[in-house]
Amino acid sequence: MFEVRRIRGNTYYFEAFTNVGIYRLDDNRVVLIDGTDHKRMAKAINNYLSAENLTVDTIICTHCHVDHICGNKDFYEKYGCRILSTEKEKPFIAQPDLEGSFYFNGIDTDKSRNPFFTVEPTVIETLSLDNLPEGLEIISLPGHAFDMIGVRTPDDVVFLADSILSEKTWTEHRAPFFHNVNESIATLKKLKDIKAEVYVPSHNSPLTDIKYLADYNISKLEELKKIAFGLCDGKGFDTMFTEFLNQLALEIKTEKYVSYSVMLKNILQSLVEDGRIKAIIENNKFIYVKK
Repeated sequence: MFEVRRIRGNTYYFEAFTNVGIYRLDDNRVVLIDGTDHKRMAKAINNYLSAENLTVDTIICTHCHVDHICGNKDFYEKYGCRILSTEKEKPFIAQPDLEGSFYFNGIDTDKSRNPFFTVEPTVIETLSLDNLPEGLEIISLPGHAFDMIGVRTPDDVVFLADSILSEKTWTEHRAPFFHNVNESIATLKKLKDIKAEVYVPSHNSPLTDIKYLADYNISKLEELKKIAFGLCDGKGFDTMFTEFLNQLALEIKTEKYVSYSVMLKNILQSLVEDGRIKAIIENNKFIYVKK
């Protein structure tokens, strides 16, 4: 844990809570795939780069969540590197407190300790064919975030960001965050058809076969949809949320309240999209009912 490991060819990764891809463009320059989950991790990567006489040419941010961008500012100031991401993810990476305001608006939180509000802004460009480092391929992986991407290196290693989560993550969090549940399921089905020598999820060890874990993630999301569907009998959201937490045996604090409550709303939205439930207002109360 917390060290750089070679995968194959010029492709490496920094093994940490959130894995960081490292692709060596040449003897002097690397591309980082994501910007680490903590400043101390950025320091560890910098120590490795210094020992190898390497500099960061580009950071490709797979998406805007804070555990993927915490080191961006440090790398930018040290190397003057380009930071790239998609058009939808870009503003939330450039100004990380936007995402905090998006989710926490109106909810009491200590901003001085909340990572959404403590990550430093950075200069970032929209990813395009013109600025993508040669040899790398971008793979669209929507669902977990607004417009998440994966990256394939010339060594046929695919970094999958948070499109697929480990069994450990599911066990610990039970209802981990997905921005769009149905898009996430579609992406997971797509992953089973993506061929590569090695797959590197952000929160799992590298894999040579992704199908089992993809099916596992699909089954867990469908299970959450089933739980939420069972709660749709004319209750308001607060009542449903308490029952949802109780069924999953979850106890929460403020930050987790936001994560889990937004996740439940995203699950309910997926059921609306499926045509299985509808939301109505009755006596000034917003309720969900089965169709």
